[in-house]
Amino acid sequence: MGALVWVEGIIGAGKSTLTAALADSLQLRGIYEPVETNPMLEKFYLDPKKYAFPMQLYLMAKRHAMQQLAAWEAAAGASIKGTNFKGAVVDRGLPGDRVFCKLHVQEGNIDPEMWEVYETFYEVMSLNLPTPSLLLFLDVEPEVAHERMTRRGRAAEAGVPLDYLKKLRRGYLDLLVEIESGTHAWSRGMHVMRVPWNADNQDPQPIVDAVRHHCRL
Repeated sequence: MGALVWVEGIIGAGKSTLTAALADSLQLRGIYEPVETNPMLEKFYLDPKKYAFPMQLYLMAKRHAMQQLAAWEAAAGASIKGTNFKGAVVDRGLPGDRVFCKLHVQEGNIDPEMWEVYETFYEVMSLNLPTPSLLLFLDVEPEVAHERMTRRGRAAEAGVPLDYLKKLRRGYLDLLVEIESGTHAWSRGMHVMRVPWNADNQDPQPIVDAVRHHCRL
C-alpha cells in the first residue's frame, strides 16, 4: 500500500496550496476539492436554506469518488511497477464534508429529517472508507482564514461571515477528537498531525519532510 494523505482545514486554511506542494514533492497524485466545478456553490451562498442539502449530497458523491480514486492510487503505488505515483493526497476527505453538513443543521439550513437522510448515505459510503496513512489538519485562526478569503476574491465566498468560520473550526476540532479517540471504525489507527498554519507564504518543506518520514516515501 502506498501513501494516502488527507489535508483538512476550514475554508481559507490553505489546503489546496499544501496539497499541491505535497503532490509535487512526494510524487503523489493530488486530488482536489471540486470548488470551481461545483454547480451548487454560488447558488448555496445566495440561498443557503434552499441549496444546502442538495449541495451536501452532491459533495458527498464527489468526495466518495475522490477517495476511491485516491485509494486506487495508493494501492497501485505500492504494487504496480512503473506507476507514476507513490500514492495520493486528498484536499478534504468525506468526514470533513460532514462537518459542514452538521453545521448547516445547527444553522437551520438543513432540516433534522434531511440530516437523517444525509447520515444514512454517509454511513453507507463510509463503510469502505480507506483509512489514510496520515491526516494533516491545518490549524488556522478564523480571522486569518477570513482575510485570506477576502484577498483571493472568489465571488461565491464574498458573503461568508467570520462567525461561520469560527463555528466551522469548532466542528473540525470535534471531528479530530472523535478520530483520535477511535470513535469511527475507519479512523482507528489513523495518525493525525495538527499543523499551525497562520503565517502567509509558510514554507511547506517541514511538512513535506514530516510526511515523507511518516509514510516512508
